[in-house]
Amino acid sequence: MTEDAPQEACVGDQVWDLPEPPWPLELVEGNVLGSGNDADDATSRGVARLGTRHTQRKQRRAQKAQAKQAHGLSRTRELRALLDVLGALPAAVPALSSALPTGMDPKGMPSTELPTQPLQQRRAPTKPVDVNEVEAALHAAESVLGVGVQRYAGLPTALGPVEAIEILGAMVERAPKYQEKYLGQEVSLLYKVHALVSGAGASRTNGTLAIVDIGAGNGCLALLAALILNGVAVLIDHTLPPQELRVEEKVPERYRSRVFRITGDVADLDVDRDVLPLLQEHGVGSAIVIAKHLCGVGTDLALGLIRRWCSSGGCVPLLGAVIATCCGHKIGTEDRERYAALHAEDTYLSGLTENDPARLQALLALCTRCVAWRTTAGALGNRITPQQVRAAELFEDALQQPRLRLLQGSFPAAAEVLFIEKEKSPQNRCLLAGSLESLHSACNDGASSGVCETEAAANMVPFVEALQRAGRELLEANRGKPVDLKPHGFVSAKYDYDGN
Repeated sequence: MTEDAPQEACVGDQVWDLPEPPWPLELVEGNVLGSGNDADDATSRGVARLGTRHTQRKQRRAQKAQAKQAHGLSRTRELRALLDVLGALPAAVPALSSALPTGMDPKGMPSTELPTQPLQQRRAPTKPVDVNEVEAALHAAESVLGVGVQRYAGLPTALGPVEAIEILGAMVERAPKYQEKYLGQEVSLLYKVHALVSGAGASRTNGTLAIVDIGAGNGCLALLAALILNGVAVLIDHTLPPQELRVEEKVPERYRSRVFRITGDVADLDVDRDVLPLLQEHGVGSAIVIAKHLCGVGTDLALGLIRRWCSSGGCVPLLGAVIATCCGHKIGTEDRERYAALHAEDTYLSGLTENDPARLQALLALCTRCVAWRTTAGALGNRITPQQVRAAELFEDALQQPRLRLLQGSFPAAAEVLFIEKEKSPQNRCLLAGSLESLHSACNDGASSGVCETEAAANMVPFVEALQRAGRELLEANRGKPVDLKPHGFVSAKYDYDGN
């Protein structure tokens, strides 16, 4: 057979022409036309090349996994996100242009531009972030945004009397996990309401006291305050809760006449038209405002109503306010415009942004987006760094400062405290306003005020006695049983409640 002759295969008496193979014959193992040794060698070389490529791929995967682990341990992605935010701050706060470390932006993003791509969608960094660089940038931001601001880490703790928790727990019945979470919060806020009213002195006029709860929900907190202070509860909310949740449907008949509801958006309420006529009709001579955990800009809308009330010169004076703030990260684009409008005259914000509305919106966009870092840090499996927590506290401080100043402009004195342990609620900031004397009592529970425990305990005695009296009266009216506040028909896996 010649070299160019077609290949043939014989089976029995039949002969077939075989097509030319698409690969060199010497690479075909055991081909009858080539040397067996040559084929074996070629096959070995091919296997070797495949093995080398496989090994290389395996090594690259191992290197990538090792790099990913290194980035994870050093929190590269989280620190990079923080650097991006800090690098964007000078666009909103010109004073930071010279305060931030030179060339701090490792991605080359101009420090006067906001990140145009959501942080969670940006590609992972290729090298670890220098923690010292992050610390320097964060310190620079604190040196500008934190001037004249009461910082979260330095807020006094005012929890109220611990012994009152058991008393209140005997008055109302809820699922165990609900009781565990809310009783301490309610005692703390009720104590502050009692202190502000008791210390109002001559500011309190004749007539019934109204506890005006903005964003009241079921209305339990306001009614409890009304029972303690012999007043009435005025519940304001944008929608009426389901009947199964309303507190006035759960208490004995004699208490239902002490609960009034105003349904409407607090931003649109006219004090002289929507609030004061109702109060006058029921003989109210003075009032105090409470608001617990209004999400997003809800706190600011409540503050707007307080300012309108105080400036109206109406016949029902406000004695004070107790506002537990919540969820700054829920202040969205529209809400940021409302926030800016409500605090348009605030000197802290105008000083940071040099009275530039666009800069103010840029500052609010950065602050509101990042305040959740602090509360997320308590979640299971979170990756939030201590530097992110510090930044979140700083941004939340910046949001709280105009709120505190608004209250200071409406009342003789105002302050901010931590009203509950963060383990009970990460949203544990509380704004207080009233007379100077009443504010001192509301903030003084001996927890971190530096006042002796004996004096603090003495200040709490009137509240505990008032709560005990209210508890006895409520249990007597309810045939010796606590008021059932369980939300029947509403299931909650989080609080281990089946709705029954």
